[in-house]
Amino acid sequence: MTEYELEDLLTGTSLASVDSFGMYVTILVAYLIAAYLAGKKLSPLQVVSISVLFIVASGITTWATYAYMSRSIPLADQLELINPHRMYGAQPLVRDIMLTLQSLGIIACLSFMWSVKRFRPE
Repeated sequence: MTEYELEDLLTGTSLASVDSFGMYVTILVAYLIAAYLAGKKLSPLQVVSISVLFIVASGITTWATYAYMSRSIPLADQLELINPHRMYGAQPLVRDIMLTLQSLGIIACLSFMWSVKRFRPE
């Protein structure tokens, strides 16, 4: 594979991971707004339904971000072998930090919904 093809694949997978993260943030914000505006008024079944959908959607986007970042790492390594003076930036540590932060974000949002449902006055 040529250097250009490797760079094109790296760019594509990097942009896909950014897109996945953008979708993740959108899902989190929508859930937080729903929790804040309507959380206290929702029935337990509605809260569970919305929360399950939230977990599935945010989990899929978290996994997609992780998968695309994982795909970027070997591509960046190959490019760095071709051009040792360039750094392409795909690092396993960054991928793992993103996975951790996204997972903690999901837990924090669920905690927020729970606190709104339990403690917010009507």
